[in-house]
Amino acid sequence: MTNDLQADIEKREDNLRNIKSVKLLDIEDLTLEPTITLYNWWSSFSPQIPTREQFDISQVPSIAANIYLIERFNPGHYDYRLCGDLVGDLIGRHYREHPIMLNSPAFEDQILAEYLDMISTDKTAYKCTGDLSFVDRQYIQFESVDCPLVNSKGEITHFVGALGQKS
Repeated sequence: MTNDLQADIEKREDNLRNIKSVKLLDIEDLTLEPTITLYNWWSSFSPQIPTREQFDISQVPSIAANIYLIERFNPGHYDYRLCGDLVGDLIGRHYREHPIMLNSPAFEDQILAEYLDMISTDKTAYKCTGDLSFVDRQYIQFESVDCPLVNSKGEITHFVGALGQKS
């Protein structure tokens, strides 16, 4: 990412702007029902990290439209597997089977791959906040939570996340 924030923003083709990410250490740091619900599910496995097999969308049906699932192949190489309808509406793209790589043509995919690499290293949930930029409405606030999922060897294989719009 360049030091020129405005140049970075102009490179993005999605609706996300001014993104700030932090390690999520306390549920009190979340404000939206979808992010709270998902984080409650994920943290219920603490001190372990849940596996992909343990995640079942039917356990959190009230937030299905807010959920996304990303598969990790190796550092810098990921793939969207699931993108809830509301997620697609908010980010401006309905991803499915969409690659996310450090060398992706889309700038936002490069930044997302870097972010997912960071979560893979830290092995903890992260919270993001920022703005959603639409043609007719600018700077609507969003909140998301990104939670790693592991395989039986404890290796991160997926990320499950929830995205919501602040009113």
